[in-house]
Amino acid sequence: MTTSVQPTSNSVAGAAQTNAPGTSVNQEQPLGQDAFLQLLVTQLQNQDPLQPQDNTQMLSQLAQFSALEQMTNVANTETQVLSAIQSLQSVTSMAFEHQLIGTTISVDDGSGNTVSGQVSAIKIEQGQPQVVVNGTAYPLSQVVQMS
Repeated sequence: MTTSVQPTSNSVAGAAQTNAPGTSVNQEQPLGQDAFLQLLVTQLQNQDPLQPQDNTQMLSQLAQFSALEQMTNVANTETQVLSAIQSLQSVTSMAFEHQLIGTTISVDDGSGNTVSGQVSAIKIEQGQPQVVVNGTAYPLSQVVQMS
């Protein structure tokens, strides 16, 4: 008995139809590299030796896999670049905040009043920078004037 396995698109429905008994496929996620290779191997194992798959179909599937692999590599590189940019932003922010020490600033104290004084320190509270003016820490976002 021969079973014909049709070429698949990037759908989970195709994965569920050709999935081996006893294994499960996450119905919420698109086809990944492992699932694609698993489908390709299953297709090759179940093809009729007297009527093998057309070469153009095989090349098409290999091209799809290659494109999937390249997209995965681009996504990984994008994540690395984003992480590097965030680190650079953090270092740049710390350098800017450090330069504020000794600078006279005006800060909104949160109740509508403006407090003026020299920045004596920079404090990081829950990942957010704060300037210390006259012994009190204020979020950097509340600075209204620098001189």
